[in-house]
Amino acid sequence: MHNVLKRFTSLAMVLFLGIVLIACNGEKEYQIPEITNPDKTDNGQVFFETDDFKITNEELFNSVKVNDGLNQLLTMVDSELLKSYLDEVTAQEIADKRILLTYNTDDEEVINDMEEDERNKYITNFEESMYLMGYTQESEYQDYIRLVIAREKYATEYMTSDASAEETWHVGTKAIADYYDQAYSNDIQSIKIKFESEKDALDVMKSYNLISKQGKLLLYTGTTPIDEVPSFALDETNTKELTEAELLEFFVKMYNDVYSGFRDEVAENSTFEELLLEEDLSLNYEDLSSLNKNLAGFIFFTLGNLKDYKADSESDVYYTYKPVKYYAGRDTAYYMILNLSGQEKADLSNFDGTDEELISIIGQDLFDEFKQTIIDINLGGSNFISKRMADLRREHGFIINDPYLAIDYKAIDTDYVESETGHKSVIASYDEVEITADELFDYAINRNLAMYIVHASQVKALMAAHFESVYCIGVENCETDYNKNESTKMLEHINAYDSMKTQFEESMYADYYTFDDYLYLAYGVRNKDEMIYNYYVKSTLQPIYIFDLIKANNYDVLNDLLEMIQPYYDNYFSLDSTHLLIYVDRDENGNPDNYKDFYEELTDKTTFDNLLTDLENSIRDYLEVEDNSFTTLVEEYKDAKRNDATWGEFKSAGIYILTEDLSSKSSLTYATTINQYEDSFVVRLQELYNEYKLEANLELDFILDDELLETSFGVHLIRVEKGDDFDMPSAKYEMAYGEDNKPSFTVGIENDLDQISFEQLRLYAMYRFSVLSFGNIELEDLYGFTRPEIPSGVLDALKEFSGKFHDALYVVGYMNIGIINQLLDGNMNESMLDIYDGQEADLMKELQDISDIYYRQIFLELDVR
Repeated sequence: MHNVLKRFTSLAMVLFLGIVLIACNGEKEYQIPEITNPDKTDNGQVFFETDDFKITNEELFNSVKVNDGLNQLLTMVDSELLKSYLDEVTAQEIADKRILLTYNTDDEEVINDMEEDERNKYITNFEESMYLMGYTQESEYQDYIRLVIAREKYATEYMTSDASAEETWHVGTKAIADYYDQAYSNDIQSIKIKFESEKDALDVMKSYNLISKQGKLLLYTGTTPIDEVPSFALDETNTKELTEAELLEFFVKMYNDVYSGFRDEVAENSTFEELLLEEDLSLNYEDLSSLNKNLAGFIFFTLGNLKDYKADSESDVYYTYKPVKYYAGRDTAYYMILNLSGQEKADLSNFDGTDEELISIIGQDLFDEFKQTIIDINLGGSNFISKRMADLRREHGFIINDPYLAIDYKAIDTDYVESETGHKSVIASYDEVEITADELFDYAINRNLAMYIVHASQVKALMAAHFESVYCIGVENCETDYNKNESTKMLEHINAYDSMKTQFEESMYADYYTFDDYLYLAYGVRNKDEMIYNYYVKSTLQPIYIFDLIKANNYDVLNDLLEMIQPYYDNYFSLDSTHLLIYVDRDENGNPDNYKDFYEELTDKTTFDNLLTDLENSIRDYLEVEDNSFTTLVEEYKDAKRNDATWGEFKSAGIYILTEDLSSKSSLTYATTINQYEDSFVVRLQELYNEYKLEANLELDFILDDELLETSFGVHLIRVEKGDDFDMPSAKYEMAYGEDNKPSFTVGIENDLDQISFEQLRLYAMYRFSVLSFGNIELEDLYGFTRPEIPSGVLDALKEFSGKFHDALYVVGYMNIGIINQLLDGNMNESMLDIYDGQEADLMKELQDISDIYYRQIFLELDVR
């Protein structure tokens, strides 16, 4: 789906100059398939006509081919090759796949947790994407999804069949056994203790007189407090090795020190057998690997285990004698680990048996699970399904006779062998079936005629509007033929083309491609003619055409921009901010757990609330001391002992803190935080900004929030300073006058208000257009103005509040809105209703719907609120 949309918005917008009927391919003549009677001089072949231009069948067919002609062709072919698979697709499968395509997930819990607005956005985006591909009705959605599923079914059957037995991606008994052997890990029992810092871990060890020496964990037995004994004085006279029972006891003690505040305590006198039954000591490889792959690898595959050690004392060491670190993401913790048991799984490294024999070893459930897992991995692989479909088409002798569609197809099937002769009418064939250019044309326009007409109209509309104003200045007879046009701009295009061709011929790409192939791959054009018009001329004329749309109806579109700008005034702030985040991390992945979910699951919220209040008070007391900061607080907190008078009880409760500089790149503003931060955080920044602007606070170096703010990450203590643009840029300006009472800037730029006026935005639109089209046209001759002169302060305000909104109009989508408006006043040739299954009214409705989609995507998607 995405490839189709990308093709529709590529540089290759339209091919309107016709096709070469006979091409020279080496020493052989190559015929390019044509639709019936493509003679453009025949008025009967005009498909659609406006007051300014006409679209012929041939031009429309070229639009089909350059946009998504290959996808349409493959849909025609695959629908026949996969007919039996299509018949097997159920309504439930379609419904399930639609959910996945809509939300990018089929996890009901994830979807249900979405806000209604977010779910609706996904639904709208899916439906609009389908509409732009030509699937406008519910039944058409189902047709599209049915083919998606049928292709998956075929690929799945193929990868599990004997026909693919020799392929690396084959899913058979050996692949399942290998997956079990290499990827599967069953749960183990392990005492894993996470510490915030190395000092934190060493302090806990010292509290039990434990030291790390000579690759072992030793017990200090001396009478002098261990903190007073230098490391060199710790030797065989005052240390002893731990017995197995002592090791277990001390690891359990350390475990309880760290976790007893929020997990059930483990009895210190637990036997080895009892520890094997402790649920909290069970580790799952996939779960741990998803959080910290290196740590999971160490625990599961490097570190030994006590169970094996008891059976064979020569086996690997089963515990860490000193704190170890395995950083992942934000996780900068240290760990002490004692593995109680290891993985208990069969050795299938040399398995070469049957399904039945494998099932007898690993069980039916695991067999089925691994088989489906490998299938899903394959289906999710890059281009896997498209490559399997290419294999199927190759088996049926699939040939494409159009050289440019063949170039596109080689991106899917790198082994595809191109036709050596082409054909005058048959565009593709397989088995005994021939698909003519007429049939592809008929199929495609009945799928998505509106989009093809829009794209076929683009260059024509632009040229009809402004070719003369750029390429025929001061010329009596305007030549549209670039070979005869002697304008400076056209010569510039020709020189650019010649320079690019020279660079290509001197590059390594010339060894692999012809220059025309390169043009098609890079720009979606087939020759010099198309490059000149469809790329250079189009790029030049597009901003001029769009400016015409902006200034239409007295610049009416600017009223929409002013409406969009208003919230950015109402909510303006500019602050430099750091924050302290108080959070929990029960899954120990180094990232905050969802605080709202955590809090809801608490059985004793009152106790936690009181603890949080005490922590807040302790933090504020700490920050009252000169030179103390969020950064020093976090370091002190990490290193604090669990019996620390200030921080110990909070650490024991499993509460973490971190700090971030949120303005390390630039000051925070409403525009940069909305939709990037949670709404409550943005609102609080606004409130702090308004508080800062009070006269009593204006001279303060910073403001520390007097409340904690809760978000899904945890609770935040926010500190703010004045941002780079603390004072909101103002559009207020009183005109200055020079000699002879001449205004210093363009009349209309004056304004009594801080907010941008319509007239100021109109002048800014003229100003930006003059920048974007600089050198392309004579502004005064065409539009009657020179570049407006705008005071720097007003220009800053205009850029701040309207810059991104205004410049977003200079996109293909907005140009297409203008082109559609022209098409809505046009007419379809009645004779073309023999080709098009719908009526002209159906086409007009689809054109209007597409225009509405473009409008929504430009404006609503731009306004990220």
